[in-house]
Amino acid sequence: MRELGEGVTGFQVGEPVVTLSQMSLGGYATVTPAQAATTFSLKEVDADPAQAVAVLPNAVTAYLALTRVAHLREGESVLVHGAAGGLAATFPAVARSLGASRITGTVSSQARIADTGHLDYDEVFTSDRFVKALDGRKVDVVVDPVGGEVRTAGLDVLAPLGRILLLGHAARTSDTPVTGDELWSRNAGMLGFAVGPYLQTDPSAAQPAAAHAIRLLADGRLTQHIDEFPLSEAAEAHRRLEALEVSGRIVLTV
Repeated sequence: MRELGEGVTGFQVGEPVVTLSQMSLGGYATVTPAQAATTFSLKEVDADPAQAVAVLPNAVTAYLALTRVAHLREGESVLVHGAAGGLAATFPAVARSLGASRITGTVSSQARIADTGHLDYDEVFTSDRFVKALDGRKVDVVVDPVGGEVRTAGLDVLAPLGRILLLGHAARTSDTPVTGDELWSRNAGMLGFAVGPYLQTDPSAAQPAAAHAIRLLADGRLTQHIDEFPLSEAAEAHRRLEALEVSGRIVLTV
């Protein structure tokens, strides 16, 4: 931390901190302003800075989505699509810490299953066969940052009063429209959550979510595969992102 704004307390100049990304600023910077409400101290946490930067924003999203939107209850099961992706990869540890029982993941290909080995999934299937692989077992919460065909298929494995969290649309195919009558007859819910706009309206929600995530990070329960690139190779980092060659997260270093 370089400097404190007027009236800011609880921090000291020079202490290590991590802040949630501010997408509205755009671009890259070695120094950036941040709101105190979305800035968190790491001075008492023995954590790799790259892990903190890469993991914390997504873990905050996972915590808020599971607690404030899906209202995950102890003993419920969770299915996570895009299981090796940067956002999805934080859900197993967060869901487990909240009392989830069975956590299943799906990935786009058989080769991507190996990318989930360090994560706390009970089982991982390819997205084209997860319905068959579950063999009639139902799940209470589906975490879906993928969209497209897997979004619709998620309805077929949803338990009564189950919830599908809509957290993005990485798929290159459109969703199949679902009517309100279909959700009503299935006793199912589809709930959208975008963390950026939500925290703009309620910044205070970030604090308990970050505190929970930082504890998991400090305990070693919340880690991801990270590829680090120097800032001079930002173009290659973007190429890999656009080509869907990234397992986990990319961090640019200066």
